Amino acid sequence: MSEPVAVPVPQINPNDEHAVVARWHIEKGDRVRTGQTLVTLETTKTTFDVDAPQDGFAFFEHEPNAELAVGAPVVWIAATADPFEIPSHLSRSLDTSRPAPDERFTRKALKLMKQHGLAAADFPGEGRIDADAVETAVAGRSPQPTPAFTDAEPLELAPSKITEIQTLSRVYEQVVPSTVAVALMCERMEQRARRLEAEHGPVSFLEICIYEAARLLPHWPEFNAFYAAGSAWKHRSVAIGFAVNLGKGLRVPVVRDTARLSLLDVARTVRDLSLRYMRDGLTIDDLTGGTFTVTDLSAEGVVHFVPVLNDRQSAILGLTAERSGARARDLVLTFDHRLSDGMRAARFLAALRDRLEGAEG
Repeated sequence: MSEPVAVPVPQINPNDEHAVVARWHIEKGDRVRTGQTLVTLETTKTTFDVDAPQDGFAFFEHEPNAELAVGAPVVWIAATADPFEIPSHLSRSLDTSRPAPDERFTRKALKLMKQHGLAAADFPGEGRIDADAVETAVAGRSPQPTPAFTDAEPLELAPSKITEIQTLSRVYEQVVPSTVAVALMCERMEQRARRLEAEHGPVSFLEICIYEAARLLPHWPEFNAFYAAGSAWKHRSVAIGFAVNLGKGLRVPVVRDTARLSLLDVARTVRDLSLRYMRDGLTIDDLTGGTFTVTDLSAEGVVHFVPVLNDRQSAILGLTAERSGARARDLVLTFDHRLSDGMRAARFLAALRDRLEGAEG
């Protein structure tokens, strides 16, 4: 009798190392057909379905909210409905030909292996190896169970939040974050907005900020960049993402080639992406490739906050609400201090403020 076929977690986005089980569409032991949806997985960027590659009976071990490494089996398709014990080597392998040794390891895993003098031979089997597996091998023990606290109880987190934790932990392991802010005069900004409205029709504060930031970023490449492999890298184009969370989970749709777009084009793109977010119509292409991010909490009455950097980005702009009685609102920039410094960040914000207030065209 043939062994069950392992169905792996696919790599939808090159930067993802993990995915979280959001929802099962089947029960253990169900008969499934080729192409039938088995499970919905979620990363920080998107939600996607995994379908059955062949007819058979489906078995799985993982419950909703479980985090799985990319390449690890999420479900098995067996020829019969008889329950079976998943062999240990199968639970860590794919139903494909064995890859070359380096292809089994994530970039971070290879870096940790080099630091601790480990080789591919130290990780038998065919499964995908991530940083957690390397750290476990270094420690010489299995991962510790979640501790039990007598004065607290578990807080249930959404699958997207669990994946976000993993991504942000990776980003902030090496990044040197710093934050600066400047005040934007509301009256001047409102005058500028009225002039733009008379010329182009209604445009939002967020749309104007995305447009003006895109005009500046080609001249401030350290804020349209990232740090990796011991070097600084600047993106070849400007692609500004904007954070949106309207009850369907946090997403960051990306306005591509932003520096080449007119204000009207930026506004149309932002509105189209926002509408598709509400309709659950965003694709992985809509959510990847951002080089800079804008996050707007002004509608929540927030007058100051510290934005959190995204993966493969060196800066994020935060937009705040007007401070009571001050007729001013803050522009906040969190940036990677490895690529720039507080003075440069302050000057970038001052240039952006001038544009928003109409001091520059």
